[in-house]
Amino acid sequence: MAALKTEMQEDRRIKSGADLNVGDIVYQNMDRSDGLVLNKGYDDRLKYFVIVGKNSKGDAIGLCLINSDLDFYRNVPAMQRFQYILKAEDYKGVLTKDSRLDCAQLFPMKAKKSVAVRAERVGHLTAEDEAKVLPLVASCGFIDAHMRKVYRIGQK
Repeated sequence: MAALKTEMQEDRRIKSGADLNVGDIVYQNMDRSDGLVLNKGYDDRLKYFVIVGKNSKGDAIGLCLINSDLDFYRNVPAMQRFQYILKAEDYKGVLTKDSRLDCAQLFPMKAKKSVAVRAERVGHLTAEDEAKVLPLVASCGFIDAHMRKVYRIGQK
């Protein structure tokens, strides 16, 4: 059984930028250099990362999945509309409860780092969620036009 689990993990492992596709959900170790704000003495965290764009080098840009009950933008209506809920029932094996994507904050992710930290592709957005999330990110005024262009956000 352990050998099967190891084989399945190896199949999901990111081996190059070609393995990173828009809509993929990647489980990856991230740290301050990735733009995370870490507290409580953590140097890094394993995070779910949803890819919303790629550049010409194969590097990805995406959103961190926030699966805590904290609602950082509860009192900020301008930010609330960029919080997208993913239903746990649509992402069995990935989510244990409904979680949200903060579509207003992008995190660049170098393909080389994804390979080095042995990131795993653990799922893909449902067609319905992908059809809603990608335009939401593309329309977010908090994301500058240069980033949208370089990572082809909102482009077919």
